[in-house]
Amino acid sequence: MKVITISRSYGSAGTLFAKRLADVLGYRYADEAHIANIGKTEGIRDALALNGEEDENEPSFFEKVAELADNRSFFKVALETFIYDLALKGNLVFVGGGAHIILRGYPGLFSIQIVRNLEDRINAIATEKHISFEEASELIKKRDRHKANFISHYFDMDLFDHSMFHLTINASLVNIDDAVELVTNQVKKIVVSADDVAFLRKRLLERRAQLLLFSLDVTHKARIIFEVQDEGILIAKGVISNKNKKEQVLAALSRLPEVKEVEDRIKVEVLSRIIY
Repeated sequence: MKVITISRSYGSAGTLFAKRLADVLGYRYADEAHIANIGKTEGIRDALALNGEEDENEPSFFEKVAELADNRSFFKVALETFIYDLALKGNLVFVGGGAHIILRGYPGLFSIQIVRNLEDRINAIATEKHISFEEASELIKKRDRHKANFISHYFDMDLFDHSMFHLTINASLVNIDDAVELVTNQVKKIVVSADDVAFLRKRLLERRAQLLLFSLDVTHKARIIFEVQDEGILIAKGVISNKNKKEQVLAALSRLPEVKEVEDRIKVEVLSRIIY
């Protein structure tokens, strides 16, 4: 599966570029709007439901998800789960959401940043929104600040770090059709192997295991990390403060459909300032 991520400044025509690119390549398209329904994603629902409460009714399930969504760590893990799950379903163009950061290290990734001269951005937004240039300028500043704060808050990184991208395109200098042709030719050169797909499956399983900790309400009583070395072999290591909770965690992990075996490296002891 090939994944093209698009990061764009507001008013740069990045979304238009992404949709046209997806259409030309025949790839699926997704963007930040899909993140709003992240709690309804099948993979996330499945992981959160494996806490032994199969009879939990629909309203209370979504109340739990809504409550967890306010937790920064939970949202980041859920977002990563969402992105990995989407990437495994086929070739994809994804806009925003820090996907270029989440998928770093995946050989099938091609990350693009779309920029545009500020004057052109202001003109574009003023025309589209039927507002003054001054209002458009303020709106651009607000949206840029929001995007930068999102990346900083969840990933501790700079949105405008050009080194994170395979390619940066200035839409003031390169028209959309030429940019699509340029990227299309480059993406055709990417070869995705079975090992590359296995990389995604391993990362997805690790994130689903992390989601279980939130569902079981043990994140404040445990420091557990997960690692998948061979597909289906889940290594759980760290510390938990209660033996019964440990058994509950291991039992829930074993119910994950992708797990063949859980390798237990969890110690039961009082949490302290140990660094894991």
